[in-house]
Amino acid sequence: MSDYEEGEMLINRLLVLFQLIAVPLYFAFFSYIWRSEIKRFFATDTILIRNLPNWVVWFEVYLAIPIFFSLPWVTITLIRATRIADAYTLMGRALGRVRIDQKLFYGINAGFTLVFIILPFASPMITVIGVFVAVFLLFDKIKVAKISFFIWFIPALILSFIPGLIAIAFYSNYAVLWETIFETWRTRIDTIFGVGLALAIAITMGNFLAFLLEKGVRDNRSDINPYRIVYLLKFILFMIFLGIFLFEDSVIINTLNIIAGVIAALEFILRRITKLPSESGGANLMVFAFIAINFLTNQLRSGSTEAVFKAFLIVLSSLIFFLLFFISYRYAEDEELLSGSRS
Repeated sequence: MSDYEEGEMLINRLLVLFQLIAVPLYFAFFSYIWRSEIKRFFATDTILIRNLPNWVVWFEVYLAIPIFFSLPWVTITLIRATRIADAYTLMGRALGRVRIDQKLFYGINAGFTLVFIILPFASPMITVIGVFVAVFLLFDKIKVAKISFFIWFIPALILSFIPGLIAIAFYSNYAVLWETIFETWRTRIDTIFGVGLALAIAITMGNFLAFLLEKGVRDNRSDINPYRIVYLLKFILFMIFLGIFLFEDSVIINTLNIIAGVIAALEFILRRITKLPSESGGANLMVFAFIAINFLTNQLRSGSTEAVFKAFLIVLSSLIFFLLFFISYRYAEDEELLSGSRS
């Protein structure tokens, strides 16, 4: 095994280890900031809550969320650690043709969607369903008589009681929690979108320069490797545009956005005319969509409508990242693909 393969394997294993540590820490923090709502739920004077032992209430308030909400993610990661690491390998191979700025663009959006939407709202349901599935698989594995509905369902119902309580607490306060998270999202969506917009404009302008340099290389007029120059230029442009967004009037960044949209369209047309392919056409399409949506939201400024448009694009671009991971996971046991990714 080469040093490169060993380094690649080490990085992928470290990503899996980071995943194992980060998810429980995330839910521990989530539990801390939501503790007042949990206490309020278990202070209600209902028959079920009133008769709960004190240790159960204490456990639900302080430990249930970090343990049970992270349990399905941690369990899957432990059971499928090698396959997940190999999925990262294939994913890295697929992203190898996408420039680093675009990887950052989609990665940031995917991370934000994961933290604010998927993890908090999917985990309670996944945990409870996971208990029933695990009990069914266990009884099926040990072949306890002829497995029937009641043989596995009653034990599953009992085992799901404690995680089920915290799930009920979560979803009974769903509206309050969603309002809190959405307000967090709403107050930060402009900043997040602005950072993404600055990056999208920098990508578009840098890509157009790369196109001109690539055309020069193809026509034997230049021996310049475009990527070494364009990477640095994109970073410089990104920092400039980010500063403009944060500290200058929005008219300037919106004007630059229109210019970037024209440049993106021009590059698309010229590449078709010159038959010079793009190595990341799908990614460039999403970046162009990001620019177009910003232009559209500026024309439709009406409070929540603008926020919805921006949030929609952030979620949409992140779904591309998640879809790539699921496809990579699907083929992570294909030795031919894995050997090809390491060659």
